Amino acid sequence: MGKQVPRALIYILIIIGLIILALIFMPLKLAVSMAGLEDSKFSAREISGSIWSGRIEQAQIGPLALGDLNAGVQFFPLLTGKVKMDLERPAAPGDNGLTATIGKQGNSLLVENATSTLSVGGQLAPLPASNIELDNVSVAFAGGRCQSASGKVRLSLDANIPGLDLKQGLLGNAMCEDGVLVLPLASGSGMEELTMKLEGNGFYTARLFLNGNDRAWTLLLPTLGFRKVPSGYAIKVAGQLGQKR
Repeated sequence: MGKQVPRALIYILIIIGLIILALIFMPLKLAVSMAGLEDSKFSAREISGSIWSGRIEQAQIGPLALGDLNAGVQFFPLLTGKVKMDLERPAAPGDNGLTATIGKQGNSLLVENATSTLSVGGQLAPLPASNIELDNVSVAFAGGRCQSASGKVRLSLDANIPGLDLKQGLLGNAMCEDGVLVLPLASGSGMEELTMKLEGNGFYTARLFLNGNDRAWTLLLPTLGFRKVPSGYAIKVAGQLGQKR
């Protein structure tokens, strides 16, 4: 007669099998929570499918609409206790789509290689911003503080101001400064500068500076919320992501 399999080994194999089954059939909605999306003021109309291949409809982070996303958790990071989820909105006519990886390990939240064009809407009003374009942007927060940031950001301005050509928007690279995510953006001429700052709790500030003293600005810019400062005009807004302005 062959040797009997130790009962303890049988129990271990059963437990391992149950864990595998739980992972296979784990709903995506639970994975969204595990990946830290809910800590980022995330909302969606519906989340369906499994942890490996699911669907998030009408996704939104704070005021930024992400649309309908395909989502799936990466397997190998799970082995190290890290949850990383790939998000994708396929490109379509008039829509460049979206790709990004979001993740969580302990109290660390991260976004990797985010590429998309998002509508700012009225979130930054009265600052005349329309869209924000992300190009391979990666950001990591730990304990509410920005730890690392990289990638290009372009902000499109929806304003017709005499003497300025803002069609190309303002461009810069994401960075961390004293635990805050900072986007120092500037126009091609360097005459227009915008600095956006985002803290881990969702509080943000944005300051747009226009260098110059065009005579037409004297009457126009104050009506748009700008104030006179040395060498030009500036406008500053502040708020909390997810709160209506």
